[in-house]
Amino acid sequence: MRKLRFLITLLAFGIAAPGWSQESGPSNMRVRKCDPSHHPTKGHCVSAIVFGSTRNHPTSGFSGAEIYLMTMNEDGTFNVDDAARLTQDEIGINGFVGANLFPKLSPEGKRIVFDSNRNRLPSEPGNTSDLFLMKADGKAQTLLIRGSSATWSPNGKYIAFHRSASGTGLPIKPDPGAATADSDIFIMRVPDLDGNVIEEPINITNTLLFIEDDADWSPDGQKIVFTRHPTTDPAGNSPNAEICEVTLETLDVTCLTNNGEEERGPTWSPDGTRIAYMCRNQTTSIFDICVMDADGAGQTHLTDNSVLPQEDRFHATPTWSPDGTKIVFTRGPAQTNAQLWVINADGPAGETPLPHDSTLTQGVNTTASWGQLWVGGRRLRHQQRHFADGEVLRIEPSGDTR
Repeated sequence: MRKLRFLITLLAFGIAAPGWSQESGPSNMRVRKCDPSHHPTKGHCVSAIVFGSTRNHPTSGFSGAEIYLMTMNEDGTFNVDDAARLTQDEIGINGFVGANLFPKLSPEGKRIVFDSNRNRLPSEPGNTSDLFLMKADGKAQTLLIRGSSATWSPNGKYIAFHRSASGTGLPIKPDPGAATADSDIFIMRVPDLDGNVIEEPINITNTLLFIEDDADWSPDGQKIVFTRHPTTDPAGNSPNAEICEVTLETLDVTCLTNNGEEERGPTWSPDGTRIAYMCRNQTTSIFDICVMDADGAGQTHLTDNSVLPQEDRFHATPTWSPDGTKIVFTRGPAQTNAQLWVINADGPAGETPLPHDSTLTQGVNTTASWGQLWVGGRRLRHQQRHFADGEVLRIEPSGDTR
């Protein structure tokens, strides 16, 4: 009955069937990703991290965050002196300079979806965010919809995110990307770069008794993992937050954790066998980084903040490297000097700071997403359309990304 009501809702919006369900599964999901084997002599894949940074406004906290992109060299080192700033103090419709966080690279590396509060009303909290879309070089920034913390479908056609079910809810916590009291998980089709039609999102959890946020799409396209906690939790805390998943074909929800401790921020490993997430440390009650199997088994702490100085104990927003061997996360004072650190996905964790130039340490670096870009040469201009389900990232000498 629930699925029938869901399909009726889709029909009301002019959608014949849930496209993400039709296209999911090993035989139907056409994953858009960087694959150098398609053009072994005409370009290469570049590992890249996009993240939020307050380096340009180091004393303003998250309100001065901008989106940056940093690529990796073939030897595994990062181009620390060449971090590209993608957002540039854009001003919203009500005169606010936007804070920009939670960037996510699309699977083929051509676009980035991110949070920005630039269009909030004067009466709304400062962390009230909308989702924006832009090219991988920061150009063509386009408002999508009110919402936060988006994740891409593997084929790059949809995003999932959390937002107020009523459309009028406001964040119940001061954190960037915080959920509303009626937050659910939504899915919407992403318009083409040249398209201007924004389709209505579809609520896929639609619960009255739970607050749901932190969505992440599985690599096979069949599930979305997210955080769920009761609406009765205190507004400033979520002691009953658990990691759950929704199967898109049936909309059945299964919770992977059930331990009376707060977990959030789940993210799938590239092969879909494991999930990294934020988990409370038993000793400090501050977040560590944990991993578990895709079915919820083998829950393990990768970090132990109880052995660290007080100012370094906050660990948050994990994201996997494209090869699944590393996890990058935020560590340190959340509002003042948090930085990006790297750990091994298989122990020992081996925490090391992500290399960066000295200017990055002047502010907070956080909410990273690790993916890949396809970088081709000029001679690919008329040959790229056959790569990886259509299009690839091309960086022209001028810096234009097309």
